[in-house]
Amino acid sequence: MKKYYVILIAVLLGLSSCEDYLDRKNLDTFTEANFWTSEGNMRLFAQGVYTAYFYGYGSGFAYGNYFTFGPWADEYSSSAIWTQNPATSGNGWGFTYVRRHNIMIDRVEDMPVPEEAKNHWRGVGRFFRAMEYSDLTRLFGDVPWYDTEVFPQDVDLIYKDRDPVEFVALKILEDFEYAAANVRVSDRILQINRDIVLGYMSRNLLYLGTYLKYHNIDQAVATTLLEKAKWAAGEIMTGGKYLVADDYRGLFTSADLSTNKEVILYRQYETAKCTHSLVSYNNQEPQTGTTLKMVETYLATDGLPIKQSPVYNYASDNGLRYYQGQFANRDPRMAATLVDSIRVNGAHSAYSTTGYLSLKFLPVSANPVDLIYNSSTNISDAPVLRYGEILLNYAEAAAELGSFTQADADMTINKLRNRNIKKNNAGSNLVKLPPMTISGTSVLAGGVEIVDPDRDPTVSPLIWEIRRERCVELMFEGFRKNDLKRWNKFDYLNTLETASGPTTLGKGAMVDLLAFPKATRKKMVSAVRWWLPVPGDSTKSFIYNLYDANMRRDWQPGVDFYERQYLNCVPLDQIKLYSDLGYVLSQNPGWDD
Repeated sequence: MKKYYVILIAVLLGLSSCEDYLDRKNLDTFTEANFWTSEGNMRLFAQGVYTAYFYGYGSGFAYGNYFTFGPWADEYSSSAIWTQNPATSGNGWGFTYVRRHNIMIDRVEDMPVPEEAKNHWRGVGRFFRAMEYSDLTRLFGDVPWYDTEVFPQDVDLIYKDRDPVEFVALKILEDFEYAAANVRVSDRILQINRDIVLGYMSRNLLYLGTYLKYHNIDQAVATTLLEKAKWAAGEIMTGGKYLVADDYRGLFTSADLSTNKEVILYRQYETAKCTHSLVSYNNQEPQTGTTLKMVETYLATDGLPIKQSPVYNYASDNGLRYYQGQFANRDPRMAATLVDSIRVNGAHSAYSTTGYLSLKFLPVSANPVDLIYNSSTNISDAPVLRYGEILLNYAEAAAELGSFTQADADMTINKLRNRNIKKNNAGSNLVKLPPMTISGTSVLAGGVEIVDPDRDPTVSPLIWEIRRERCVELMFEGFRKNDLKRWNKFDYLNTLETASGPTTLGKGAMVDLLAFPKATRKKMVSAVRWWLPVPGDSTKSFIYNLYDANMRRDWQPGVDFYERQYLNCVPLDQIKLYSDLGYVLSQNPGWDD
């Protein structure tokens, strides 16, 4: 009987305290008061934005930052004249992440941890803020700078106009410098550390420095940023921690990059946890291919441009050359980036719109019918930051500063050229390019001065060759559009035809149609548009990317319609909102009409 009385008392006590119990806060819910109490919580908060900045190959069927998905990726020819029109809303204009990073920086002070830990997490917060503002300035140029948490009552601050890009660039520099001085050298696997900070510092300051320089905005600030970009890259290059990997293609196809000495930061993929589909897009599916212009960018094995190289002997056919001949005796990175035979719609199931098919992201051992390579279950890791890029950042920054020497060439460009690359990772090493040598203002290969007839005359021979190296080393890695933007070279995207026919951006591979069976040839002619440089001679037929005049792009320097493409349109709804409240939000040039 005593037992039942005890139970009854317990029930009554439970009922009497029910109201108080329901008023208690959940023990598994964070609040402003109990969250900022440990490094573990701060780490959790920081990781909430990792995929925003280190997106890699994307996830599921979503596109990542690699391959030829984006218009202008490695100057592939989009079907649109230009991709931007006036934006009524969105368009990349937003400061949610800025506010998030400012909150993180502010709350570090409340953490009951040693000062070293506070400095580290404050540095991580400022690194993220520098990353976010780097993205915003790439899109809009001038943007409002916020370095504190903004509250609803701060109306004048909320609706401030845009700050000049050169001012924001110096603030970005301050954040990167603080992070470089305070973020830990090592802080667990795949966590922000000093090398990651320095790597992105070199990338983003190189962008901003050259943007300010070539858009003639502020030469003094440009020089400062380029000096810091060079310094950041140089810090990573000191000590021999990272090396250039021989297996170039393996950087983009490995299921485990944790031990790769060239990789500074990678996005990890695992079966049933986080997967992607980039390998599948490189496997048995049609691709939007790169162009004849990009194929002709690769040097010949003697280190000379193809129109100068006796090994390539361009003059023997004046460019009327089948891909087998184009592919022979070239920079070995070409063999690790592109399939060595043409793939044409109508003749091949896995075809390219230009005939040039990418294999850079396809593992050598990939089984074409294996589901893991034909769905969104790909598990190859993405090298979101690698040493090869750092070497290029250093070389370009030094050249822009006028201080590039033979020693610089030897520890940057020539290290990239010294890879031992095998075709499909089998057999003998492919012939390496000779080292780049510097003599005064000239660039030489094998003792021969490089005189590229295709060089832009406004660009020095040295910077031209460094830019070429950047183009081929980073092919399909998502850099080309931003490179053209910062160099003020969107005119390279002009695809209007000349009197002699399409530009090399408007052409793909040259094909001998008569080499295919009649039935196949009929399919090819139906599926693909062709341009015949010799009328009536279908043995010399170029795949014609821009057969429709509406698919071609013009470029007229100084004309707002074209020049405005360097920066996004500030969304019109934001400008109206500011105006309705009595404030002014300025628009980028060319977008106000």
